[in-house]
Amino acid sequence: MFIPLISFVFGIIILTTSSLVYVGVPALKNIPFIFGLREQKITLLGLVLISLALMLGIVGYFGYIDGSLLRKIRAFLGIGGLLSITFPILQNNKNTNHFLSKIVSQLTLKILLTVGSITILFSIFQISFFDGNYGGDAYMYHLPFAARIWGIISPEQYTFEYNLEHRLKGFPLLANFLQGLFWKIFQRPEATNLLAFFSLITIISYLKFYLKIPFYLATLSLLAVPMVHMHAARSYIDLPGNVCVSILILTTYLLYVNKISLNNKTFLLIIASAAGAAHIKFQLIPVVCLILLTVLPQVILKYGQTENEKINSPRAIKSFLLCLLASLLIFATPIKNIIVYQNPFYPVKVEIAGIVLNHNEAAPNFMHENIRKLPPHLRWGRSVLEINAFDDRRPWPWTLAMDFISWDEERFGIGGYFGGYVLVNLCLFIYLCIRNFNAQAKVAMILMLIMTALTPLMPQAYELRYYMYWMIVFVSLNCYLLCHNLDLLPDKRILKPQYFALVAAAFMFIFMEKTNYFFSKPSFSPLSDYIESNVSQEVLAKIEDGESVCLVGEGPHTFFYSSYFHPPRNYSLQGEFDISPEYVAEKCQGRKILK
Repeated sequence: MFIPLISFVFGIIILTTSSLVYVGVPALKNIPFIFGLREQKITLLGLVLISLALMLGIVGYFGYIDGSLLRKIRAFLGIGGLLSITFPILQNNKNTNHFLSKIVSQLTLKILLTVGSITILFSIFQISFFDGNYGGDAYMYHLPFAARIWGIISPEQYTFEYNLEHRLKGFPLLANFLQGLFWKIFQRPEATNLLAFFSLITIISYLKFYLKIPFYLATLSLLAVPMVHMHAARSYIDLPGNVCVSILILTTYLLYVNKISLNNKTFLLIIASAAGAAHIKFQLIPVVCLILLTVLPQVILKYGQTENEKINSPRAIKSFLLCLLASLLIFATPIKNIIVYQNPFYPVKVEIAGIVLNHNEAAPNFMHENIRKLPPHLRWGRSVLEINAFDDRRPWPWTLAMDFISWDEERFGIGGYFGGYVLVNLCLFIYLCIRNFNAQAKVAMILMLIMTALTPLMPQAYELRYYMYWMIVFVSLNCYLLCHNLDLLPDKRILKPQYFALVAAAFMFIFMEKTNYFFSKPSFSPLSDYIESNVSQEVLAKIEDGESVCLVGEGPHTFFYSSYFHPPRNYSLQGEFDISPEYVAEKCQGRKILK
């Protein structure tokens, strides 16, 4: 309803304004740009046709006219309106050309790109706030953790599967904490999606204010990456964590090219981004460690030097202690796990020098044999370029985890960056560095080489959603070099930020079309609709109020059987995986078992 209503309002505004201009309302004389339309009858006609096309959307929503016929009518009106507006451009009338030149001067490509960026961001925001129709890991444990942390659903109402209870004890929980906060504030579980959306806004704002990249370019270049686009409105936590790492990497880059100074503000940004990443995902902790090691010398030099730029031992010691204190904050979760569970990454199995640390679950190890036999860099490269990545059994070419097929199949987890877009960025990056091999380009090249060498060595690196920072930083560096070296490029008339934004927009629209706009256009389908279609009423009917029940093998939807989602029902529910009869009997002890 929201989009047809907005379309109707815009149509009313355009129609009303056109009518007032046509009759010559004196008040409009104070706005020459609008009042000048009074002499452009064909242009006014075009605006009226476009307003009617916009207003008819509400008719389709209420079903007064067949949808197929209505789309044809609206397309006819819209095309007719656009032709009527552009027709005067083809005329040689001096007044017409003079007036239209004013319009063209204001409707520049940059403005159109900016409006388009705002439109797609607003659409994604609506998905994040209103839609709750895509789950997987989010429904398995991100939403349940968020609800437990904030007391929205008590342990008595819902107890996690045994393995997930241990994840709650050991995993970093900052993202789930923030998801629960949004749930608590807005009193709707769909609001947990807002964390991912605001992380997208955070990285766009960072690129705008720190790297001085135009808003439209920052937005479109990132949303052309399917993984970023898909995760921007869902309750997965990969994007928030990788945004933090990307900010940390790019801030370090700016330090090394002397575009920012290491002051208290920058130091706090480094600590905040590092802590954010480390407190969201275990996989990002090694990356954070490596980046901080490159920043540490600069911190010691900055806070350990005297005014004469000489190292002062007491000050150097103080700066080192400051870094140590910051490290305690950043790595609080693994430190806590070492103290409590004797394993920094509890409950995941970790082996050091042949010694297996305390754990509750094995590390992920479900690669297909054809994937496993490839060297890490080839395995990762195949995924980045999306070689043999797509499978017709998926509803769209790209999904949040490149899943919808068995986890032990060859194409599981492969792809997500749009291989063609990666190649375009690679060609642009090489060109920009060769054409102007200054300090910024040299450091950018070194940074990309280091990231490309180390990222494939990370656990499950070929599942690109875990390490999105590589593509985010890659695209950001391209935009930065393009914008800041524009005057130094011999082909600056062709290589402009707005033109690269158009290329990114083209890839983004291909992605949107291939995914049927599922990740780009709100369906206004609340979580309750998803629950109704994925929760078995037959199973619910077997649960009596006041019972303690153990529900087996219903993941990732076990959480939705909780009495919280079925008022006024009241019972205690525990979920469990259907591993074996003995396992189920042991973990569900004392509860009524339902399968």
